[in-house]
Amino acid sequence: MKLLSRVVWAEGMYLAPQHFQAQNRYFEEAVHFATASLWRDAYGLATCQLDADALRNGTVSLLHARGMFQDGLPFDIPECDPRPDPKNIVEQFLPATDSLTIALAVPRWVQGQQNCDLDPIPSGSARYTSTVEMVHDENTGLDAKPVQLGRKNIRLVVLPVEDESLLTIPIGRVMRDQSGHFVYDPTHVAPCLRLSASERLSSMLQRLVEILEEKSAVVTQEHQQTGGTFQTGMSARQVAQFWFLHAINSSLTPLRHILLAKHRHPEEMFREMSRLAGALCTFSLDSNPRSLPAYNHYDPGPGFAYLDEHIIRHLEIIVPSQAVVIPLKPAARYFYEGEIRDQRCLGRSRWILGVRSPVGEADVISKTLQLVKVCSGQFVSELVKRALPGLTLNHIQVPPSAISAKVDAQYFVVSRSGPCWEHIMRTRNVGVYVPGDLPSPEIELIVLLES
Repeated sequence: MKLLSRVVWAEGMYLAPQHFQAQNRYFEEAVHFATASLWRDAYGLATCQLDADALRNGTVSLLHARGMFQDGLPFDIPECDPRPDPKNIVEQFLPATDSLTIALAVPRWVQGQQNCDLDPIPSGSARYTSTVEMVHDENTGLDAKPVQLGRKNIRLVVLPVEDESLLTIPIGRVMRDQSGHFVYDPTHVAPCLRLSASERLSSMLQRLVEILEEKSAVVTQEHQQTGGTFQTGMSARQVAQFWFLHAINSSLTPLRHILLAKHRHPEEMFREMSRLAGALCTFSLDSNPRSLPAYNHYDPGPGFAYLDEHIIRHLEIIVPSQAVVIPLKPAARYFYEGEIRDQRCLGRSRWILGVRSPVGEADVISKTLQLVKVCSGQFVSELVKRALPGLTLNHIQVPPSAISAKVDAQYFVVSRSGPCWEHIMRTRNVGVYVPGDLPSPEIELIVLLES
């Protein structure tokens, strides 16, 4: 039952604790009413960290957490609220148990019943536990007096709980690794007030934005080679690619905004992913938007995982991701730089450098092998100054089939070893030096991902 009626104060009235309790309850309910009316699912974690080392011994221990319960009760552990007692889960993790979900729990506020335990040895059933602290006069900073404060009775529990009087927020899932040790499931997603509270969602969004940028660049480059405008007489595949590019670009900008903002509610990310997933159903005969999941704030992990898998799978329908183009932009005269946005480019892959120049095929091959240097964007200029080699280039007569080879362009395999490669991996940036001996150069850097 909500208390949204304020106390009527009058001169000469008899003051009882109930007056102040009702006034405080009114303000708490009013704030929660406004918050819940403006935002859906205004509860969850703002930050949270569990002790992974303690878990190896079968003990769940909370290092810090900040957030809000479903009824608007805020918590900030350990800054404002004490840490809950660690919980041993060895006896509850039976041999047939795959995983256990750990949650923060607190008793509900109950109308007309005891909500604060004044007993020196609390029973744990009340929402608050009385504790005495010395409070100074805020005007003078002196004259400290003992004041009874209601400490939140927050505890760690294993879900599901039979006690319906508890509010719970799942904060982690415990499983066993291949060695039989207890570990936290990295794929678990807790209810969050903002994306930055979930490393899983943040990395998922970062990866999705990188893939969309790469897909957009590939399709855009193909359209630029064919004129770049929508016109009559185009093939069905070209029309489909235009709609595919529209679906990607219309979702890329809002998803990038959510990624950079970091403090957005997870539902906003889910909404944009659902929009993109539904649009991509257009390009697959066996997909239907009705099969896409609805948002579940209490357990958002499965829904996000389904959308992520759906989007990645459907992005392969038009543009396979075996070839990733790293856009190279002029940084200075003869120098080009490119940012490595897709982490997969640094894994198992082949790097191909394409060079085209009007000097002739033989000169392009010989001068590229002798003069062109590839290193990180920071150090490629130093290689030129000191006349040092960069990454080794090897010419290939026939470009790989995954590459849309250009006429008169020559392709070279870029080695992935040595100090230059190590610095490229650290900086996620690549630099290319093409001297004036190759006039009007057109270069492209393509990464072929190994399946």
